[in-house]
Amino acid sequence: MANIKNLRAGFTGELDESSGVTAKAKQAASYVRDEASAVAKSAQDHPSATSTALLVFGAAAFVAGYLIGSASNGQQTQRRYW
Repeated sequence: MANIKNLRAGFTGELDESSGVTAKAKQAASYVRDEASAVAKSAQDHPSATSTALLVFGAAAFVAGYLIGSASNGQQTQRRYW
């Protein structure tokens, strides 16, 4: 059972910043920043691989968008122009 007297007194100390949400958010932002700089450096070191990867990704996204768009067309109407 908790000591009720201490609970009613309130918190009078200081929060440890190494375990708080702000500290975790700062660590996550630092990690993302480090990874982004590593990706940028790799892209600068290998420009042909980067452009090939972007081209393949763009083509795959285009095909996926085309297939989703053509599948979402509910009524197929055939129009013949003579």
